[in-house]
Amino acid sequence: MNLREALEECLRKRPFIEEALGEDLINLSSLARLIKHDIEHLTGKEIKESAVVMAIRRREPRLQLKMQHKLQQFIGTLGDIIVRSNLVAYTYKKTPALPSKQAKFITHIADLPSGFHSFTGGMEETTVVVSEDYTLALEKAMIGEKLLDRAMDLSSITLRLPDSSSEVIGLYYFFFKHIASAGVPIKEIISTTNEATFIVHNKDVNAAFATINTIKKPL
Repeated sequence: MNLREALEECLRKRPFIEEALGEDLINLSSLARLIKHDIEHLTGKEIKESAVVMAIRRREPRLQLKMQHKLQQFIGTLGDIIVRSNLVAYTYKKTPALPSKQAKFITHIADLPSGFHSFTGGMEETTVVVSEDYTLALEKAMIGEKLLDRAMDLSSITLRLPDSSSEVIGLYYFFFKHIASAGVPIKEIISTTNEATFIVHNKDVNAAFATINTIKKPL
């Protein structure tokens, strides 16, 4: 690699530094010292610290930084935030019989009071998130299936997204970044065309809600 390519590779692996650079929050000399060894490894030759600093000064902002202002404007148009508590997440091994048992469960809860339920299917496992009121019905329907994990004391935070959300670059990263900065682990993600739902532990729901509610407000 040449110096410019090596610099971009180093910064690509450090997205938080990339964003701080875009906001002029980074001491360039300190950053150059931090990545100098990696750049020398990628270029295969010794590089002066001053050359690294100059390369940082001359670089073009990355695509996500160019779109940051547009993304912030879009965030301000998000709809209501809906919070639900008392959820349980079950993860089952995926089997040929699982879809019919899911259908059995949905039929059973049709006459019950309105609650929350969501199925997320992966390659080898399926996660079901339900209200606590539905746990007995789910466990009964899933008799014979292999339970891989069960997590209790969960809450969900659902965002209603505008119709154009699927065309916005970096939308989910924007949420992940801020929620991570608040020290909140995300247990599950549930996404539909116009909704994004983050499943978190009950003890973290207030911090997650406050974070999302804050970033919705225009700067």
